[in-house]
Amino acid sequence: MRLLAIAFFIAILCSCAGNPSIDSLSSDQRARISEIEIHKGKPSRDYVLLGKVNGLSCNRNLYQEQDVSEAEALQGVKIRTVMLGGDASINTLCQKNSDADWGNNCWASIKCVGDAVKYK
Repeated sequence: MRLLAIAFFIAILCSCAGNPSIDSLSSDQRARISEIEIHKGKPSRDYVLLGKVNGLSCNRNLYQEQDVSEAEALQGVKIRTVMLGGDASINTLCQKNSDADWGNNCWASIKCVGDAVKYK
């Protein structure tokens, strides 16, 4: 029973995903955040695909105003793109969940997903 309780607690902690902390970013990485391009499609420039990136704007308190924004979710996409050494996120799409988002432990959320790329 105790092992089951520990496993449940770990699962809850893992589901509280959010945007990465900016504390671990270097000065150069923080400066590059504002330069990251967000594209809904593919850019005209040649690029190398680095990997999938995502960002989240989440309200975890049922009794607060549902204050979620696409800008906050896109900031997470930019942070993860910089962490991978990318220049842009392509094929970026955002979705608002006005119902409870149990996977992220949110009462309301906006999640953005894209592909981090490095320009050639």
